[in-house]
Amino acid sequence: MLIADNFLFILHQFIISFLCLSYIYYVWRDIASDSYEKLNYVSMKLVGPILIGLFFGTYIYLINEWGAVAIFLAFSFSLLITLSIFDPKYAVGFFTFLLISRPWEYYKNELMLSMLRDISILCILSFIAHRIFRKKFYFQWNISSASMLFFAVWAFLSIIMAGSSPIKLNDFSDVLMKDVIIYFLIVNVVDRKESILPIKVALFLAITEKTVISFYKIYIIEQLGAGDSIDRMTGVGLIENANDIAAILILAIPFTISYFNEVKNSYIKNILSFGVYIFYFVLIWKAKSRGATLGLGAYAMIWYWLKAKNKKIAFILLIIGAFITYGALSSIERKSDDVEGSTKNRIIFWKAGINMAVRNPLFGVGYAGYIDNLNQYANGNVGTEGSKKTIHSTWLLALAETGFVGFVLFLGIWLITIRTAWRLKDDHPEYILAIAAYGTAITFLSHTYMLYPYVLIGLTIAHGQFYENKQKALA
Repeated sequence: MLIADNFLFILHQFIISFLCLSYIYYVWRDIASDSYEKLNYVSMKLVGPILIGLFFGTYIYLINEWGAVAIFLAFSFSLLITLSIFDPKYAVGFFTFLLISRPWEYYKNELMLSMLRDISILCILSFIAHRIFRKKFYFQWNISSASMLFFAVWAFLSIIMAGSSPIKLNDFSDVLMKDVIIYFLIVNVVDRKESILPIKVALFLAITEKTVISFYKIYIIEQLGAGDSIDRMTGVGLIENANDIAAILILAIPFTISYFNEVKNSYIKNILSFGVYIFYFVLIWKAKSRGATLGLGAYAMIWYWLKAKNKKIAFILLIIGAFITYGALSSIERKSDDVEGSTKNRIIFWKAGINMAVRNPLFGVGYAGYIDNLNQYANGNVGTEGSKKTIHSTWLLALAETGFVGFVLFLGIWLITIRTAWRLKDDHPEYILAIAAYGTAITFLSHTYMLYPYVLIGLTIAHGQFYENKQKALA
């Protein structure tokens, strides 16, 4: 195995070990509380030895492929693969973790490069097999799922109508289709509270790994002098841009704080929650992302609104908070020419995106067609970002590339999710807080086809399904 960076290799093994420990705890808790949905005609005396044999067989195979240097990594992967077969909720959680963590970016190996494809197949097969064994021959379907499917179909049709190359079709299958698949898997696997925890912890740990990597890069470069000094926090691989890192950090805040809900002492719980918020605030401040700063402000204001008893006073304080957040943007220490150039570029890109939709109202310029058409619809004035051109808006990217129909479908998915999160706000405020903060941040980032929105939407819709059923049962 070719290891790109020893620290990243060790970190990934450390984080994935925490994922394994979490899953072992969930398995033990399900068995101890007798909450696991058993197969009446299948004996655990038969299943147990099969799973143990599968674990050791997989472990030996991975050690032979990766070598002794990956002894702990092979153990973790073997355990997670075994648990993925045992219950599809662990398969979806493991798949989500890999999609975000992306370990193949840190070290190279033929087996590792194919791991995502292999685990995706395992995840789907585990889901189908358990549905058959449990005789659950149905598919969770709601207006959000319908909108998600129609949006994906419309995006596909936009490629055909734009006459795009086969490369765009491959990109569609590699990116957007995976997003849609993970959404449907989450919505259909999660049918009770115990099912959502493995996916939540996978999301939290994978983002934590990205956070530590960003800190590591800054420390090595700035403190040890292992390279030229950098002005902003950066990451590795697909999530390297400081703005993208800051956005996913915001997504992690409410789910991290939600783990403290079981702490009975409210004083300790508030200290822990405030500590987490400050920690992530420092990280995001180091990223110097204006969109993420606005997202933090949105998070704080929505949180206060939910807690406030006097809504009139709360409304006044929220207005003051909005001005404070806006004022904080001017305190971000970035070069003036960088800020001014970024602002001008975004205005150019937004106008070009709107122009694309106006002149191609039905299908837009086609999925992944924004960059190719930017020069034409911006009348040759494409700003100063060169090869890094992007529209810098999740909503406008959907509008530009899929037209007004695709935009309405995409926006509809979010509105349904917001409505669901609002219903959950009393018992599970993390969803509405995550949507408010992350949704604000990605207004200035192109996350239309990235994984994170679809995981967030899937978790919210899935939780809303069994939460509503539970409330009806109690009524």
